[in-house]
Amino acid sequence: MKRKKERFRHLDVSMRRTIEAGLSSGESLSSIASRLGVSTSTVSREVKRNRRNDGPSRKAGRDKNDCAFLKAKTCKRRNLCEIKGCGRLCRVCGRPCERYCPDYVPMICERIEKAPFTCNSCGHYATCTLERRFYSAETAQKAFAERASAARSGIDLDDEDVAELTAKVKAGRALGQSVHHIFATEDMPCLERTFYRYVEDGSIPVIPLELAKKVKYRGRKRKKAKDAHEPGFYRGCEYADFMELPPGERARATEVDTVMGRRGEKKCILSLHRVDLHFQLYLLLPEKKAECVVRALDHLEMCCEGGFQEFFGLMLFDRGSEFDSIEAMESSCMFSGKRTNAYFADPSRPDQKGGCEKNHVELRKILPKGASLEGLDAMTLAEICCHVNSTVRKGCGDVSPMQLAELVFPKEMMDNLGLRLIPPRDVISAPGILYGPED
Repeated sequence: MKRKKERFRHLDVSMRRTIEAGLSSGESLSSIASRLGVSTSTVSREVKRNRRNDGPSRKAGRDKNDCAFLKAKTCKRRNLCEIKGCGRLCRVCGRPCERYCPDYVPMICERIEKAPFTCNSCGHYATCTLERRFYSAETAQKAFAERASAARSGIDLDDEDVAELTAKVKAGRALGQSVHHIFATEDMPCLERTFYRYVEDGSIPVIPLELAKKVKYRGRKRKKAKDAHEPGFYRGCEYADFMELPPGERARATEVDTVMGRRGEKKCILSLHRVDLHFQLYLLLPEKKAECVVRALDHLEMCCEGGFQEFFGLMLFDRGSEFDSIEAMESSCMFSGKRTNAYFADPSRPDQKGGCEKNHVELRKILPKGASLEGLDAMTLAEICCHVNSTVRKGCGDVSPMQLAELVFPKEMMDNLGLRLIPPRDVISAPGILYGPED
């Protein structure tokens, strides 16, 4: 029964098995095509494209010379060996014609020159000394899969697109910008994930990238932390008390930490991370002491012009000695009363304020660990803060923390702190550019 003709994009393995069975039984190509519901030319192209070359048989005792003139016994060549006095026909000497005779023409079987183009149904296949072609469904399917894979390899960009992609990424990376920031702020000819795939398989010129490091750490044995304070020092402001607050309040908390410079130096940075905005604020401390932290918070309160309690009304600190002046940190320098509520993470638990810890990575891109802070001033630190917060983040919905901060903090406060949004192309996240190289 004839199958109804359908439109196929590709032949599948079951159809190729039907072709192999038909060829092996001596069925014509048109008959096979009719059963498959495709045109005869489709079957013909399939057979010629995917048939296997098995070469000639080399059975012992068989004639291995496949010259067309020799098989037809019309060859009259003599003395190819150039032996004086030899007058025999060269075709009776048994020398390989393909090596000695300039008139050599290989004989080709009509079965592979014309339909069915294969030797599948030939009874002399095992002993034939001519070139043999055999159609195998499994071999044909494998050849098809390899061609399809090769067609999908490489990159779907022309030379101009590749040049544009490479130039934009190199320009951004020269400023220390992350790849995600570049793709989020520039009109790129491909997607970010596609770009990474092109780099990995070498389809585009290699570009030095600062990719996320995958580091395995051995599990560390934690020692039980000893609290140097008197019992009850943190009563009412421990992490357990913080977790009892409503989730909405905790989401708007500000995580506070200090960032150190070179070992032995006094200067350090007070880092304040507004969790919901992914916003990181840096204030310069002359020393890592409690009174310096209080003065820095007083300065921030004055810059807020009465809005400190609204913007930084809930703070989460670690248990470092620089945060021991709890009452002074909470008390306003502008009015009588509290400006914030201070809570403290458990000892040796930096993960409890992980947002602040994680965002220090952005600061360390400009101020690497061990860099000297002695030459750093408040104005330069504010500029660093601008660049760190102007980097586009996935966690912010592909906008920058500075853009979110501008929606929450008043312009007067941002101006007082020297903060502004940096254009995407001008964002710098590389060491030694905003702040001089290490001494």
